[in-house]
Amino acid sequence: MIDAIAFKFQTGTQWVYLPEKYGNWRGVYNRPRMWAIDGT
Repeated sequence: MIDAIAFKFQTGTQWVYLPEKYGNWRGVYNRPRMWAIDGT
C-alpha cells in the first residue's frame, strides 16, 4: 500500500497506471482518500 503511494508520487503517473504488483488501483486510491476524509 505505502509502496504504491510512493510509486505514484515519485513517477507522477495516474492511479490507473499503477503496476499490477501493487494490486487494484481503486483500492490503492481509495485508502489514502478515506484517510484524508477522516483525518487519519
